[in-house]
Amino acid sequence: MSSKPEEDDDDWFTKDIDDFDVPDIKKPSEGDAEAETGTSLLESLKIKPKQFFDDIDGNYFDPFLTTSSGASSQTKFHLPDERDRYVQKIPFSKLLNLSENDGHELFLDIYSQKDSWIRTITQENAGDELMLVTMKILQKIGSLPMFEINEELFLILAKHDQFWDNLVVFFKRSTNQMESRKKKVKAKSAVQGVGTMDMLGAVGRTLTLVRKFGAYRKKIAGFVEQLTDVLNKANVKADELKQSGGAGTNCRNFTIYPTLSDLKGPGIDLKTNIVGGKFPSVEHYLEVHLNLLREDFMIPLREGIRHFQAHCERSSEDEPFYGDNIRVHRCVQLLLPGSVNRRSAKEELVIVDLDPHDRGSTGRSVRYQKLALQNSKRLMHGSMVCLTSGPQFEDLIVAIISHRDNEQLYNGYVCVEIIKMENINDIFKRDLFMIESEIFFEPYHHVFNVLKNLRADTFPLKSYIVDTQPQQQSPDYVSRDRRALFTHRGQQFNAKVPSEWPESGAPIGLNPSQYNAFKLALTRKFALIQGPPGTGKTFIGQEIISALVANTDHQILLICLTNHALDQFLCGVLNYTTSLVRMGSQSKHSTLDSYNVKQLNEDVLIDKRLRTCYYNTKQEYLKLMEEFEALQKNGSNEQIFKCLNLLQQTSRRIHELNQLSNYEFVKNIRVIGMTTTFAARNHTLLQLLRTPIVLIEEAAEVLESHLVATLTPATEHCILIGDHFQLRPTTSVYALSRQYQLDISLFERMIRNNVNAACLSVQHRMRPELADLIRPGIYAELTDHEMVRERPKVRGMRRNLFFFTHNVPEDSGPSRDEEKSKRNSYECKFLLGLCEYLVAQGYGPEDIVILTAYNGQMLHLVQERKGHEKLHGIRITVVDNYQGEEAKIVLLSLVRSNDTGSIGFLAFRNRICVALSRARDGLYIVGNMDLLAKANPMWQTIRKRLETHSAIGSVLELMCEEHMCLVQIEQPEDFEKVSYGGCQDMCRVVKECGHQCDSFCHGALYPHRVCMCNQDENVRFY
Repeated sequence: MSSKPEEDDDDWFTKDIDDFDVPDIKKPSEGDAEAETGTSLLESLKIKPKQFFDDIDGNYFDPFLTTSSGASSQTKFHLPDERDRYVQKIPFSKLLNLSENDGHELFLDIYSQKDSWIRTITQENAGDELMLVTMKILQKIGSLPMFEINEELFLILAKHDQFWDNLVVFFKRSTNQMESRKKKVKAKSAVQGVGTMDMLGAVGRTLTLVRKFGAYRKKIAGFVEQLTDVLNKANVKADELKQSGGAGTNCRNFTIYPTLSDLKGPGIDLKTNIVGGKFPSVEHYLEVHLNLLREDFMIPLREGIRHFQAHCERSSEDEPFYGDNIRVHRCVQLLLPGSVNRRSAKEELVIVDLDPHDRGSTGRSVRYQKLALQNSKRLMHGSMVCLTSGPQFEDLIVAIISHRDNEQLYNGYVCVEIIKMENINDIFKRDLFMIESEIFFEPYHHVFNVLKNLRADTFPLKSYIVDTQPQQQSPDYVSRDRRALFTHRGQQFNAKVPSEWPESGAPIGLNPSQYNAFKLALTRKFALIQGPPGTGKTFIGQEIISALVANTDHQILLICLTNHALDQFLCGVLNYTTSLVRMGSQSKHSTLDSYNVKQLNEDVLIDKRLRTCYYNTKQEYLKLMEEFEALQKNGSNEQIFKCLNLLQQTSRRIHELNQLSNYEFVKNIRVIGMTTTFAARNHTLLQLLRTPIVLIEEAAEVLESHLVATLTPATEHCILIGDHFQLRPTTSVYALSRQYQLDISLFERMIRNNVNAACLSVQHRMRPELADLIRPGIYAELTDHEMVRERPKVRGMRRNLFFFTHNVPEDSGPSRDEEKSKRNSYECKFLLGLCEYLVAQGYGPEDIVILTAYNGQMLHLVQERKGHEKLHGIRITVVDNYQGEEAKIVLLSLVRSNDTGSIGFLAFRNRICVALSRARDGLYIVGNMDLLAKANPMWQTIRKRLETHSAIGSVLELMCEEHMCLVQIEQPEDFEKVSYGGCQDMCRVVKECGHQCDSFCHGALYPHRVCMCNQDENVRFY
């Protein structure tokens, strides 16, 4: 799991509040359901961003925020007290008509006139017809993933005594007596539908919330009893609802946030991921993955705190602590924005002063200016911090970095949202310890909350993911189609009957393995395509999307692991359709600029009802903000916390409206592309879209919990493309991978259980001798396309493949600044010398990449490259970051060389596979083969393949292109002999002017200069 957040903003809200176009609020009318024309989104919603953390769906969002001191008269609003307002009821006939709309339309109809709707259904003697319509409305609205807004609505209803009276009377009536009324209001299945509606979670949460209202407990109990009877009659499980009123031990009752017992206790008992066979139940599946996911974040934090406590017991309080998993900030203080300079605080709600005692007269922190955290990955937006009074951890404050402003961080300030507190009340302006976890929290939070809300009746693709049944079932939309005839590149196929497809894929330009994968993907509900290196996983994915776009009317969701892969994939899809949107803000490809969701936001008109919803919710927020400012001056901590909580709840409702507006922007677009990170952050959007077709690339590198979190109950067709022989998902705790198999992806688990899979077998990337390194040891059936035999030879080298073996030890005792990772200075110097020689042959930064297995070596290479001016722009990265990419020439540093026999990551087949399969024309490896072959049988096989090609030894031979002579390199210093890219002879090439070049032999980087013919002497190029 990457520690770097992928900053895909929901920056639809990044506007100026003074430019917000406020609609006139009038009494609801029939015309409210129509979208107002002529009003663009930018004209309607121009607001100022502020950051909060959403605990419902795990998104960061920007609520409408202003303060009384900074707002103009145009943006300062005072809502009248509800008791002083007359609220008009909605006529029953209109409510009946509205109830026939679909969920999204109905939600806008109801929420844009929320007060009138509440007034209508809480009137005395509401009657069965009105309550039936109410149940139908609640059923439809509850099916939407607007959890925070649903909770608000139910909480409002829970406080209305009359509503409970009406509801209990309604449920006490016999369902037979109401049959005629159901027909009248077109809600025949409304009562039975209450049990199946997706609002159960919202109801349960609301009932839990209102338990503290003692006056309503009796009526709530009566309601639950009556509702349970109805649910049982409808044969619907009501366990979740019945359990909502009390505590339980189910993993669903946990939160992702740590408690004192989590941090000080031994942790929880874990169950191993079942990779062979089915899970007993959905509950067992969720228990396994929720607990493993939570502990993958919690274990490093728990162990880091224990090490810190042990350090404090044996050392003085001021002695620095260097931990493996945490960083400790001593003597920090929590402040309210009123106590911090406005320019520094930027009107945030809660601020951590990281250096309150050493600011001096300027108010700046010299210590944090020197640390320059703004240039690091620390304290990133979405990171979690724990604050406590002392190392004993007798109390706890859990907070999230809600906004990272580089200027603030430079001066020692960071903005947080307080999530929870234990055993502490007085938190402001007092010294605290702040524990910063090195594990990035955000992805854990998102995925945990999505999985926690899954149920057996809504679990996506349950028969495959939980039951592991290798069914030969067509996608649901294909089964519903009588003919299901697909046409692709002039050929016709029956998607229902794969056996009737043509025998060969040649007419549509596919080799046999590609054709099998293509057919499987279009005819099976759940399909897996394995693509070894260079076999064209992206190409076949684009072909599949092309066929789906041309032959179905359904929306397609494309999810890729990285921004680079997503951009590459979508650029290919543009050849087949322009009905495409690229979600997120990290695209690096100019071709996709006009297809970014930001561009849609500029052009799409906004629904008048949605504008009204925003307006009303914004007014609630502004009123709370004014109250918060006033409380900073004379309010108690309890009042401040209560107001903060209300602000956060209101912000979450605004976020859900934001997700609904994003849905309106993209709901009619055929192909929606996003990264796995964006998908996790925006699960509400995925639930709103209900996209039936989902294609996920590099699926074997995604944790199973993350992948499942991208699916919804509406998923009818899922295509996973990946290769489980390459990199597996990354976990924070290695033991969870080894002992509990957390790093086994859904892709690999399905392959092991013989679920529908096809494998591509023809590689188009590597020269044959390079491909021999991974076959048959890893890929027994991998073959070469004819084109790879025509790959050009590497200029200046005798061989296109070579393993330079040595026994120089790796560096000992790496410093903490090098991320506790391995490095080898000898290999670093050797590869930089070789790279400089290749650049002298005319190769550019786009042709060469330097790979290594360790971050420490990567950082060392980057640092040492500064002394090689010619290598500017050459990419240096770790193997794990280069999956899915390729280069003409790859230089690989394996780093490990020691007397202990330890080879670390190099023992893993997956990493070996990726490292050896990135090059097209040339691969040059530096490492200790004696150590590797002794430690791992796979390296023994690789050595034999290298020996077959005479491509291993302790002498690297360079080949002068001009004189056809060899230069032998035995040590890094030997590259000085070929510093200009040639041999040690004189050049003697006859130049255009007729003179011979009398310089030493040189490479293509140094072209011959034409000397002046009226001079007797040649001009040297150096």
